[in-house]
Amino acid sequence: MEGFAEDFIVDEEVPLSIWSGSIQNIRIKDLNDGDVAKLIRQMIHLHSIIPEALKRLKENPVAGYLGDGEVLEAIAKVEKREWDNNPDICELVRSFIDGFIHLFENNELNFPEDEERFSNQEREEYYQMLKEIRTTLEKSEL
Repeated sequence: MEGFAEDFIVDEEVPLSIWSGSIQNIRIKDLNDGDVAKLIRQMIHLHSIIPEALKRLKENPVAGYLGDGEVLEAIAKVEKREWDNNPDICELVRSFIDGFIHLFENNELNFPEDEERFSNQEREEYYQMLKEIRTTLEKSEL
């Protein structure tokens, strides 16, 4: 990946290794939403990937490759210790999530208008996920 010069040897018998090898020469901004979400789920290069994820969420709050909301769901699964180890990123995400909660509560978040694609129940689940992320971030040691 752009900006990372670490040597990486692909183990052809390990799917995650094959995937990692496949993205080694791709710029972060050119990764698809699924790759961004997977990097977050794997806790790989969070200091570089999280800012890209937030850019994508600003453009599309339900950014994802496998399904709507995949990028935000990946952020929601980041463990507290990762936020503790990345205080600058933690603060960036905290500010972003607070802004998204404000937009959501004022019905200003740019969700897909098609309710068959993104129902009211899914919107409520999205809101709960935002609040869960905020709770995790608040517990982090800054």
